[in-house]
Formats: sequence, C-alpha cells, structure tokens
Amino acid sequence: MFNPTVQVIAAQPKVLTPPDISFEAILKHFPGLAEAEAVCMTGSIAAGWGNAFSDIDLYAFSDKELDLPIDETMETWPGADSSGVRWHNWMGVYDNARVDLKVWPTSTLTTALEPYLATEVEFCSMGDFLQDFVYRLDVAMPLKNEEFFGRMKELIAGSSYPRARARRLKADVENRLTDVAGQLDAGDDRTARVSAALAAATIADAALVLSGELCRREKWLVRRLEKTPQCGITVEDYVTTILDGARPGESDAATARRMARWTQAHLVRLEDAFLSAS
Repeated sequence: MFNPTVQVIAAQPKVLTPPDISFEAILKHFPGLAEAEAVCMTGSIAAGWGNAFSDIDLYAFSDKELDLPIDETMETWPGADSSGVRWHNWMGVYDNARVDLKVWPTSTLTTALEPYLATEVEFCSMGDFLQDFVYRLDVAMPLKNEEFFGRMKELIAGSSYPRARARRLKADVENRLTDVAGQLDAGDDRTARVSAALAAATIADAALVLSGELCRREKWLVRRLEKTPQCGITVEDYVTTILDGARPGESDAATARRMARWTQAHLVRLEDAFLSAS
C-alpha cells in the first residue's frame, strides 16, 4: 500500500500579496547580488503575464561565485547543458514568494548563440533549456546594469537564431500535416484532429517567432498572439478556428480538414519569411 507523507517546509499564507520586487528590496534578502555584473527579472512577471502564484525568476550574471542566502526554504545545485554551458541554481522563498534564481557566466549568451552569429543557420539545433534561456533574456527586466541587457537583446536580434528556429517549426508543421493526411486516409479521424490542432499551434508559434516573439511555453500561446498582432494571426481567428474545436454537426474528419487547411494557408503566407536570410 502506498502511504505518502507530506512535510511542509515553508507554509504559504492564506492570502498571497505581491512582494516588493525592486532591486533595493531584493538586495536585502540577496546581498550577494551586489557583486554580480548584471541582474534581471524574467519569466512570466517580466512578460506581464504573472499572477499571485507566479515564481519570481531572477537571472544574475557573474564570473565569480556569489554569496547566496542559506535557510530552511532553499535548495541549491549546479546546472549544466550538453553544449558545455554551466550555471548555478538557487531556489527558495522571498517575502512569501517562490524565487528561482540562476547565476550564469557573463559570456553565456555569446556561447549559446555562437553558431548563429557567424552564419545563417538553416535549422535550430539549440536544446530546449538554452532556447528558454534566450527567450528569458529577450524579455528581461534589468535590475542592475541595463546596458548589459541591451547588448544581449541586440545580440539575439542580430543572430540567425530566430529564423533558424522558425524554419525548424515550419518543418514540424509540414510533418504534422502529413500525419493528418495519413491518419484521415487510415480512418483514424480523432487522431487526425489532434494532429491538425498541433499543426495549427505550431504554425502560430512559427508566425510569432518570425515576428520576434520567442517564448517557448505552449500555455502562453493565446497571450502571445494577443501581444503580437503583427504575426498575422489574431486571437479571435485562432480561438474560433482551432480552440473552439468542432462546429455543430461537424465530424472529426471535417474538423481535422478545416484546421489543416487553415494551417496550410498560413504556411503559404509565411513562405517568403521562412526563406529569408536576413
């Protein structure tokens, strides 16, 4: 018999109030950040999508070890990516809010983007974790050394990374549309409907990336469309065509075909942007 037990390390208050996220307030809990080259807030709060339950995501950049708090709420561990990038994780509680702090070497973005700075890379091969790192730097709210983050955003914009990532998404869309055709031919209409919805979400993601919106989280897709009208897909169009699912009297096969046609239309519309090298 499975009898799990739960140990409460840090009890949450019944009413959550937003913490003070000014750099002066953060330094009182993390005085070691004063020694960092640069510090920013990132994640959902920086993107303007946070809520009372959102983590506070902090990035610090330093080429020396920083002194971070040690208390009963925290845990800390080293991180490493297959590309050779290394960082330090600190996770704990600050002013009743969960904090996810990562300390990176100052050259991390240059290292991650190196292939995309020298040439026009056709398909993105960067790992998911570093793709998330690039996005989080792109939306960073500087707390210390604003000029540092300005340089980082210029580095991202001047690289071939966004286009390479968009081309990878395009290939995924094409593969999913092929799946739809095969599944419909096999009479697997429900699965075809799932594949068509996935293809639609992927072409929306590609359109957003081509417009400079680099978030990788599926849960934010509608918010991203709302934020980026220049991508050519409106929230109303995506919701009514894709998210609302089958229309009255519409079969799974008909729904899959309708979603696939919508996806194909946007694939054709974006073709020149996919092929662009600048």
